[in-house]
Amino acid sequence: MKGIVILTADERAYKQGHVIETAGMVHAPTRQDITYIVHLRRITEKEIKRWIDVVGYRLVFVIEKIPKISEATKEAIIVDKSLLKEQTNHKRQIDALLRWSDRQRVHRAFTGMPIPLALSFLRENKGDDILLWRMLADVAFTLPNEYAEAVMVYGIKPSRAAVKWPKKKKAADERPAMFRKSDKYWREIISSDAETRNQLRSGNLDSLPTVMKRRKENISQWL
Repeated sequence: MKGIVILTADERAYKQGHVIETAGMVHAPTRQDITYIVHLRRITEKEIKRWIDVVGYRLVFVIEKIPKISEATKEAIIVDKSLLKEQTNHKRQIDALLRWSDRQRVHRAFTGMPIPLALSFLRENKGDDILLWRMLADVAFTLPNEYAEAVMVYGIKPSRAAVKWPKKKKAADERPAMFRKSDKYWREIISSDAETRNQLRSGNLDSLPTVMKRRKENISQWL
């Protein structure tokens, strides 16, 4: 029986039966009796399509927002209603978490805050709080969200300093399929060898590294 891929911002409804929950893709989701819950910062349509025909029962991707996907892909998966509702401005919750001194009041305001979003703010504002990150490492994405919420609410020392917002990072290029996983220097090979670059251009142009031009290069050869 073919399984289903689900995109959601709130995984709690899918924690039924046998569940494996991880940060990132760790296990092949092939078991027909297990729900695989995978927390990611972002996901692409290419990655979603990779798992559609592989998943044995349920593969739940927990993300912050829906990526750009085609209508055909939308018909092959389930997009949870938590991603379809209007985007909520979490500024007040973040301000409460980092600046308010009444932590019980913070707890009431912080309930329901997406954990990945909260962690992104903590990296910018509390990145040097070793004790906090050790506590979060024990609970985040392994225990129910209530534990991570409690650690953040009661483990943070509030500060009146201005809140620093997370910086958007450029998406890293994926390793082309022609290279093995053990090829650590595939970027250097591409940058130094025109023939390799032309081989890549013979495939899917959309998967080319961002620094590469699409037009094939002329290669001079000795007679």
